[in-house]
Amino acid sequence: MDGSEVIPYPSHSMQSSALSPDAIITTTMKTASSPIALLGIPLDLGAENLGVDIGPKAFRYTKLVDKLASAGLNVTDHGDIPCPDRHTAKVGDPKQRHLKEILAVSEATAAKVEGFVRAGQRAVGLGGDHSVTLGLVAGASAAVDGDIGLIYLDAHGDMNTAATTLTGNIHGMHLASLMGFGGAELVNAYRPSAKVNKQNLLHIGGSDFDQAELELIRRENLSAFTLRDLLSTSLAPLWVKVDELASRVNHIWISFDLDVMNEQYAPGAGMPNRAGLSYREIAAIADYIGEKCPVIGVDIVEYNPLLDRDSRTADLAAELIAKFFGADYSWYTDYLAKNQRS
Repeated sequence: MDGSEVIPYPSHSMQSSALSPDAIITTTMKTASSPIALLGIPLDLGAENLGVDIGPKAFRYTKLVDKLASAGLNVTDHGDIPCPDRHTAKVGDPKQRHLKEILAVSEATAAKVEGFVRAGQRAVGLGGDHSVTLGLVAGASAAVDGDIGLIYLDAHGDMNTAATTLTGNIHGMHLASLMGFGGAELVNAYRPSAKVNKQNLLHIGGSDFDQAELELIRRENLSAFTLRDLLSTSLAPLWVKVDELASRVNHIWISFDLDVMNEQYAPGAGMPNRAGLSYREIAAIADYIGEKCPVIGVDIVEYNPLLDRDSRTADLAAELIAKFFGADYSWYTDYLAKNQRS
């Protein structure tokens, strides 16, 4: 299969009914108090030495669960998915590096997430490199029979295939795979065919797309709100795109790569970005999504604590997870908790 082929999305999922505004509010309120299952996936085989394999442990060290609890979220930590060691794993196909190992981790991750969602829980996935999203979204999609939208915040497209990749790194292919584009091995991870209808993707904050990714976006009319769009029009057109997505699906997954942020606010990204979103922009985006969307899962990926400064990036991650779920955590929340009178 080359980069132009697509494995179609299951037909029953193409017919998911639209939600009225009242239904969106009801759905969001229904999930607002649902418990949250936290899962670490310390995988670093999808990229080249980003230092992100210690991300989940570092998030826990900075008391992520306590921070989310202070925002009123009921979070249970389910530990980590076992991941192969980079030093012993074999590269295999240079066009799909470490494919076998990444598929195994994705299968284990998907089974866990499907179980969480079927049990009425929402999920938080802690990466690891961005290829962990393959298993996270596959599991969530299976649990809701494909009735899922994906809001994807990343400076990069992650929409290459084995036929178009320049690096062979799977953390640049998994989004294409989730929509059914590319090789059968990745597309059919956990369940046959695509996991997300291509019409139900909203990519936000992109600034570094490969040419093949730009061609895919144009050819398939994928929804992308780039950094240039934001600078040209501000955020109002994005709100329309978010509302439209929330009207088409009953469940939404948020995938957040820290490199979508300016390195001033997220120095601990695996690939720090000097031209990313500002704090004001991401806070507004996360607030809006948390208010308008029925979010069933969030992943935060490509955190390298060795590059972080004063836990700035980890604190931002905690704040955004809370906001995406319609709650609130910030330095002020922490201040009040520390200074509350008994």
